Amino acid sequence: MDFKKFMDKLPKDTKKIVLNVLIVILVGILLMIIADTYNQIKISDKKKKEEKSVIEVSSEALNPTFSYEEKIKRELTEILSQIEGVGKVSVMIYFEGGSATVPAYNENYSTRKIEEKDNQGGNRITTENNKNINVVLLNEGNSNKPLIIKQINPNIGGVIVVAEGAKNPMVKEQIITAVKTLLNVPSYKVSALPMKN
Repeated sequence: MDFKKFMDKLPKDTKKIVLNVLIVILVGILLMIIADTYNQIKISDKKKKEEKSVIEVSSEALNPTFSYEEKIKRELTEILSQIEGVGKVSVMIYFEGGSATVPAYNENYSTRKIEEKDNQGGNRITTENNKNINVVLLNEGNSNKPLIIKQINPNIGGVIVVAEGAKNPMVKEQIITAVKTLLNVPSYKVSALPMKN
């Protein structure tokens, strides 16, 4: 049956109701399509942001320019040389142990319960617990590398600073205070010595 003929057969008040209902249904369908499209775009953008942040974090963690030890030594030398009266500086830091990294793990647990009955009326229940742990790997070109979620740095065992200005007791005290503050080590682990001419 043709829709126009159907509408012509209806009374005038009913035509208005049917048209209003159709308009409401069409608007509802249109809103559902718009909402679904918006959600798909939002989910797609969120996935892109998550992928981008994972790649940025992993490439920083897996390819550091300097090791932790080298970075600390370089930064300490740089900051101490800026103190008035210190002059030329050489730094040695003793680290207790080495750096360690903690990779991300994917853990899967499963439990399976098996109940068996034999012909004599006996009942046996067996429970299997499985634990599967895998390191999360990132595909970087031709190789897979673990996703590092935490870097554990070694403790500082002692610091020796050799500086031109360490002959002056006030400069020496400033050097020791700066090292204690920057590296959060007690003063007995810090030594500041004058540099030979």
